[in-house]
Amino acid sequence: MLSVGPVLKYVLTLLILGSVVAVHAQGSPCDLMISGEVIDDHDRTPLSFAEIFMPELERGTISDEQGRFSLPGLCPGSYLFRVTHLGCEPVERRIVLNKDLVVDFRLEHHHEELRELEVIRSRPDENVGQAHSEVDAAELETHTGRSLAEVISNISGVTVLSSGPTIGKPVIHGLSGNRVLILNQGIRQEDQQWGTDHAPNLDPFTSDRITIVKGAASVQYGADAIGGVVITEPVELPRGPGVGGEIRTVGILNGRGGGASGMLHGGVGGLRGVGWRIQGSARQLGDAASPDYILSNTGLREAGGSASVGVNRHWGSASLYYSWFGRELGVVRAAHIGNLTDLQNAISSGVPWYVAPFGYQIEPPRQAVQHHLFKAETRYRISDRNMLLLTYGYQADDRQEYDNRRGGRSERPSLDLFLVSHTADVVLNHWLGPHVHGKLGVSGVEQANFNIPGTGIRPLIPNYAERSGGIFLLEHFPFGERLELEAGARLEATELRVGRYDQNNVFVTPEHDFVNHALSVGGNWSLRDSLFLRANISSAFRPPHVSELYSEGLHHGSAAIELGDDALPSERSMKATLDLDGNWCKGRLRTAITLYHDRIADFIMLRPDGVQLTIRGAFPVFRYVATEVRLQGVDLMAEYRISGPLSWRVRYSMVRGRDLSANEWLFQLPSDRLENSLVLARERIGVWRKLEFSITSQVVARQVRIPLDLDFMDPPPGYHLLGASITMALPLGNNELRIGISGTNLLDQAYRDYMDRFRYYIDARGMDLSLWVRYAFGAHRTPRN
Repeated sequence: MLSVGPVLKYVLTLLILGSVVAVHAQGSPCDLMISGEVIDDHDRTPLSFAEIFMPELERGTISDEQGRFSLPGLCPGSYLFRVTHLGCEPVERRIVLNKDLVVDFRLEHHHEELRELEVIRSRPDENVGQAHSEVDAAELETHTGRSLAEVISNISGVTVLSSGPTIGKPVIHGLSGNRVLILNQGIRQEDQQWGTDHAPNLDPFTSDRITIVKGAASVQYGADAIGGVVITEPVELPRGPGVGGEIRTVGILNGRGGGASGMLHGGVGGLRGVGWRIQGSARQLGDAASPDYILSNTGLREAGGSASVGVNRHWGSASLYYSWFGRELGVVRAAHIGNLTDLQNAISSGVPWYVAPFGYQIEPPRQAVQHHLFKAETRYRISDRNMLLLTYGYQADDRQEYDNRRGGRSERPSLDLFLVSHTADVVLNHWLGPHVHGKLGVSGVEQANFNIPGTGIRPLIPNYAERSGGIFLLEHFPFGERLELEAGARLEATELRVGRYDQNNVFVTPEHDFVNHALSVGGNWSLRDSLFLRANISSAFRPPHVSELYSEGLHHGSAAIELGDDALPSERSMKATLDLDGNWCKGRLRTAITLYHDRIADFIMLRPDGVQLTIRGAFPVFRYVATEVRLQGVDLMAEYRISGPLSWRVRYSMVRGRDLSANEWLFQLPSDRLENSLVLARERIGVWRKLEFSITSQVVARQVRIPLDLDFMDPPPGYHLLGASITMALPLGNNELRIGISGTNLLDQAYRDYMDRFRYYIDARGMDLSLWVRYAFGAHRTPRN
């Protein structure tokens, strides 16, 4: 159990530190200037329009036609300068600045590659008209030690569907599970994501940028993108010699654990353009705690590793990537009830029936998962304007779920699944003229799911084999510098073959075939230099998953009985989004607002259907049914620079859903959320760089728009959470040390979230504090454009 007293001390300490930082920042003389020329190393000719960038300050400039540049207003100190020019090898140089300096940067020019890499026009937005957001490397750092769902849940319109404190799945505009596609290193993540208790099996820190597309994106990505796409971007490999890397560690209070990760990357001497990267991580936590009791059997253990190698030259690029991720986690013991009376008492009392002392042991009910991913990719430049992309992916997902079983059989899995997936994509980026260009693609997926014998229990889902293939065309139509339109279409067919025993214990092999199409029209309109309007109308589809067709029995991780319907058709969605993003008040105010309306026919939902007593206990029953629904809502983000380094940020999200067939509110949608943050940011405080202190207030309303007499208990009350964080960096020559402290639920508020499947039994996690340290050394990665 955690007390409030230490929390107030932590908050007070952070606030005092932020105040001291703000005062200490006054009076640092920052009136120095560096100037000079950027020239060709061979013939000393000036290089016009070269970029001179200071990554530590996120400042830069462009050389003029004579190669001259200047950067005024700098503080004394040691700075890294990165100089780039088209057709040249980038140059990095650290310079100690204690007076005005004049320096020349010499770049090696490659004329033969310049001709082949001449840029005719920058690539268009990959998601024209679609509302989308990004989590960059700096923000990923602040969430060190957290899951993918926790990392992206700070984005407006994105929430978490959880099953206790250890399992979380991303929710975009009210949709989750098989309706949110996850692209892991450019490959469709296939890891039994149909389960509400199946968290994505990937390490978010194998990437340095995550993009979230908040719209129906089936044209480009195919099925499962009906609600949106989470894209973990591959880390670009180094292209020059030298070795660098980083080491991270994190300590987490609630759960009394932590983790560590390490990464090395570099080039190969004598082989220009060849780079490599290896990475590994591990995390362990014990039982989480609510403000009033231990959440018994909620520990977790995770480990993972990845390796990649690639070459990037004027003809294109080629790369190989492999990753392994393993996870073992406990499922809240109090969610498994022995009889109907105990179930009713657990729901009505508000106190879990089982509470044990804190521990690190993970006992049944528990899950164990291992996920392997292999990817091979080649980009071949057919000409200056056309490129061919070929991608192959192999995945193997091994999942076991364990329950408390009689007769000493608890160590025998109750669910044992092995899923093998092959994916292949061929995409031609083509140029048909200055006003028409786009991509034509063909994709295929083949997978097989096996129930491993020996569980002694009728499988929850049957064995199956699934094949799908699709073809799409996506064209961009630029009209000047202000307007770009996009139109696309996709045709996809899916074949599902199932092997199972029916209720009469007769082996049957039902077959399902689905043919679907998707259309999309969108546009980006630059109303002025700092005001952008995006609009999109898209149809999308999703064939039913085998779990929705044939689930039959107890889903141990969810502590619920789930029943499928083999007559379910494909879902079909029509969604419209409008996104306005702009700067106001001479750049002091930035706003982003997204409006959306989504209508889905044959929407498949897991609807409560009473309670059932089994030989393993009493469990709520959920049945898959199809209905017609309407979803609409708004996401809002605003950031206002109050004065100097102090800014105010607000995020708000709201979604409304109706079951049109039953004429009632839709079950289990996120309630309204409002987040306010005060942020103090300084580029430099003494020897420290990039210091940022923030304090955040999040208010979550009670969900009052629910179907009547359907759920097992009323929605929990709304709640308010207070959080704070501080990060800072210390340059150490060519290396860098970064430190961060963050706290959540600092007032140790007892609450339950409507989007938690285990809210019937337990409170949510109480106060938590984490401390992370990152040390980066050696050569830097090639920066993203």
